[in-house]
Amino acid sequence: MPITKGAIKSMKQSRVRRDRNAHYTNHMKSMLKLILGYIEKNDFEKAKKILPNVMHAVDNAAKKNLIHKNNAAHKKSRVQRALNKIEGKKPVAEKKSEKKAK
Repeated sequence: MPITKGAIKSMKQSRVRRDRNAHYTNHMKSMLKLILGYIEKNDFEKAKKILPNVMHAVDNAAKKNLIHKNNAAHKKSRVQRALNKIEGKKPVAEKKSEKKAK
C-alpha cells in the first residue's frame, strides 16, 4: 500500500481512470466477438449491419490510447478480410497486383 500522500492520490486516480477506460475496452472486445461469431455462422447480413459499430468501437479504443493504432488497424483488417471471405470477394491485395500487371 502507498504511504505518501502523493502515492495515495496517484493510486486513487489510476483506479478511477482504469474504471473509466474499462467500458471502451470491454465494448470493443464484445463487439469483435459478436461480429466474428456472425461471420463464423456465415450470417453475412447481421455481420454487415453491425460492421460500422465494430469499427467505431475499435477506433474509440485507439483514440483513447487503450490499444495502439496499429493494433486497431490489425483488428479492423482482420474483421474486414473475414467478412469479404464469406461474401466471396477477392482480397484487396490481389486487385492491386492486377493493376500493376496491365
